[in-house]
Amino acid sequence: MPLAQTSSRMPRCALLAALVVGAALGVYFQLPAMTYYWGQSLRQEAQLRPVSLWLPAYQATIQGRPLRGVEKNLSGLTFNNGTGTLFASTNSPAQIVELSVEGEVLRIIRVSGAQDTEGIAHVEGGRFMLSGGRHNALYAVDIGPDSREVQARELVRLPLDTLHSNLGVETVSWDESAQRLLVGQEKWPLRLLSLRGNPRVEPIWLRQDWGALFINDLASVTTHAPTGNLLLLSEESAMVVEYDPRGMPVSLLPLWRGLHGLARKIPQPEGLALAPDGSLFIVSEPNLFYRFEKPRAAARPGTLAGE
Repeated sequence: MPLAQTSSRMPRCALLAALVVGAALGVYFQLPAMTYYWGQSLRQEAQLRPVSLWLPAYQATIQGRPLRGVEKNLSGLTFNNGTGTLFASTNSPAQIVELSVEGEVLRIIRVSGAQDTEGIAHVEGGRFMLSGGRHNALYAVDIGPDSREVQARELVRLPLDTLHSNLGVETVSWDESAQRLLVGQEKWPLRLLSLRGNPRVEPIWLRQDWGALFINDLASVTTHAPTGNLLLLSEESAMVVEYDPRGMPVSLLPLWRGLHGLARKIPQPEGLALAPDGSLFIVSEPNLFYRFEKPRAAARPGTLAGE
């Protein structure tokens, strides 16, 4: 075969291979479905914004801040309304890290009696729930104002069928208005489960709720109390999706470079929390902190900002 003919075929083969790989990645990450729902939500902004948190309005105000004293394995995140601070979890070693809303480490709390602590949820007072991924376990811990070490108490192991021990219970969140725990399995299958009953005693296993449509895995979940909408964080898709109580997507927050003020893609988003003022917080492995906020409305002429 002539050399010229051989060389002309090689670029076509490379292009075909690139198209096949691109199509496979598009299917795996469900990009067509994501693009469709993203476009739909933006076209319906006037209807959806008043009844949602409306994620497209958010901008990163703190991004990629390393947490002092935390080296790796940052995982879950929750907001404590009583203290006005955040509590994050690390899975190895098992620790709870209290943070300011600026991403300053206030204290690190050692956890005994729990393994692979992936998720954390503030329930009330000093009571928190932890999820243990490898054993699909839920633990209760009590954190006082001066606690530096806490003993976890195992409440229940959830009867989940998993393909791998590292793909079980990934996240836990307390839904105050519905008085239930939301427990998320990472994937294969990806699912969100509801546990009702007083979390200070053994929770009651209820049912599987609904899937996440086009996100590829579930890293964290939290509730927007004013609307009852749920925010789901996907690590693989690098995206936060807001769903209404029926499980329909309402708005999206892609965590990609160049969007929402991000200078770089969030590398491995694992934990998500929402403050009462609407500020949204994300933590990423190994030890990075992010805060997103909606821009404040401009003041009218002759008034002060905030009036």
